[in-house]
Amino acid sequence: MKRRDVLLRAALALPAALGLDTKAHAQLEGGIDELTREMGFALELPLRQAVAVTGALLHIALEKLPAVEFSEVTRFLPGAERLMLQAVNEASSALPKTMDGLAPFLEKLALVPETGIISRAFIVSYLRERGGRKVVAALQKAWRV
Repeated sequence: MKRRDVLLRAALALPAALGLDTKAHAQLEGGIDELTREMGFALELPLRQAVAVTGALLHIALEKLPAVEFSEVTRFLPGAERLMLQAVNEASSALPKTMDGLAPFLEKLALVPETGIISRAFIVSYLRERGGRKVVAALQKAWRV
């Protein structure tokens, strides 16, 4: 076998050996950072407020969803755990655990309570457009009042 043939076969076999040819789970390309940035632009929020709101909503999902369902959310939105930690720092307070606690949290950030409703709608729409139907279903379940 010629050296060129060996190299060609190795190049073709490498993705399989690394597990790159297996069907990957859907994932938002830019992760949670892309979502947060787009939400900030759409809602005209400064980045620190967009981070705090997104982190608060994700924290509510963390509290309400079983670990298996929340792991689907974090798999689709890489960086979600990091964003929740950033949200705590931006807000300088604990994140809400329920939807009822979201309005007082938003007031601490000098945001109107409707920001939570608008942010939820934006996130749901954004994820649905990018193929995250299972993630949307899980988040909507967590965000029921």
